[in-house]
Amino acid sequence: MDNALTAKTIDAGFDSVAPRFARLITANSLVPISSLPSELLSYIFRLGQAMDFAIVTLEAHLRVLQSFEVLVSHVSSRFRAVALGTPVLWSRITIAPTFRGEEIDTYLTRSAQCGLKVRMNLASAPSLNTLQMEKVDIMVPHLRQFERLAINTTYESRLQPILRRLYHSAAPMLQHLSVAVDEVESVPPEDDKILQGGAPILTFVRLRGLALHLFRPPLTNVTTLHLDETTGLPMLYTTFREIITAPSILYNLSVYGDLIAPQTNTNWDTNVINLPYLRHLRICGVGGAIYSGLLINIRAPALESLVLKDLKEGDLSHFWASEYPIATRFPLLSSLTFLDSDVSCDEYLEMFHVFPDITSFTAAYEMRTPTLLQLLSTPQPDAEPSRDPKIMWPRLQTLTLLVNLHDMEHVIVDVVERRKALRYPLTKLRLGIPHPLSELSQYAWLKENVALERLVEHDGWPKANAAFDADPDDNLFA
Repeated sequence: MDNALTAKTIDAGFDSVAPRFARLITANSLVPISSLPSELLSYIFRLGQAMDFAIVTLEAHLRVLQSFEVLVSHVSSRFRAVALGTPVLWSRITIAPTFRGEEIDTYLTRSAQCGLKVRMNLASAPSLNTLQMEKVDIMVPHLRQFERLAINTTYESRLQPILRRLYHSAAPMLQHLSVAVDEVESVPPEDDKILQGGAPILTFVRLRGLALHLFRPPLTNVTTLHLDETTGLPMLYTTFREIITAPSILYNLSVYGDLIAPQTNTNWDTNVINLPYLRHLRICGVGGAIYSGLLINIRAPALESLVLKDLKEGDLSHFWASEYPIATRFPLLSSLTFLDSDVSCDEYLEMFHVFPDITSFTAAYEMRTPTLLQLLSTPQPDAEPSRDPKIMWPRLQTLTLLVNLHDMEHVIVDVVERRKALRYPLTKLRLGIPHPLSELSQYAWLKENVALERLVEHDGWPKANAAFDADPDDNLFA
């Protein structure tokens, strides 16, 4: 996030005001909050706004009647003065049917020259009427100040375009771009690129729907790329390869939907995709071919984590049968996540064999979880009869289960107990359950034998700090 309340900046911000705060404490006086230094109040407001945004993002059902910055500016004259003197509080601007043009002008004035975080939520509008376009017109001239931009629109009109206005624009401060488009009135005659004037520090890009085909930005410096195919319009393998190899250093790649058009042969294209810096890969398909297709064709020697959602039995059959040595594709893979996936015992055994060095595994589904847990706690016969049986994933340290624990708690206890007895103990067990861990019938025993942690939400991807780096548009893998 901008002006970013990450752990590092929070510490730095507090360090800057801590001496004055300490003097107040040393004076041993119970001072009113209005007497706190303006710098400390400003910092508290920024922190509160970030927390409020994260809560609203995670709890989408909450109805927000008023934004944090407006509320805090109406508490007292002192609070108002501090809030108005903190430009970053007013740098988050949303263009939506409920947000008036005068409010946008007010936020622009109060944010001064701060980098802006702009959302255009136009998908719910029945049509882009004159009032909506006037709001867009207010914001577009300030594009050079944008740090984050999210555009969510149902329809890109020929006469009242939004994205086409950005074709030849420059966004020198833009770091985060998310674009979702469902329909386009007519295919643009120009090149299918937006921000052709340059976006030199753009590192995060999400393209959803027709944005994949018609409104791609410069990708040279992008490190995190989300490609979401939601319109049933796939692309050629060569086009896909061109897109994901455009970044010079791509660390994180998320692919949703059957993004690549069926090829005349089962191996798609013989030209592999080399992604030497890729660390995190996430895939969710519909028809199933995308899983094996990507895993066969991508070479990612630095890959650390793999997330597979909606995986079905047989989706990886071509991958298992691949002639190219699988182990050399992802030699550093240590983290594996299955979301809403349903695979058999045989598929798990293939997974254990192909990815032997997994240290962290996450399962977010119920159907096959008992099978998985039994495999994790039962030594399997070695291919060589003379050798001792092998435990699956001997380096496994962290096991995360986001499941209903009804009739399953004893199986979980069995995994912890057996692996410990076999000298391959788990060090951390993370459980996504709706009630406190203390309500587990075997809580005391588990607490003594493994580090327990309760999960309320899915982990952020890639490894985002959900409290401060909330991404409201990352909703297809939930």
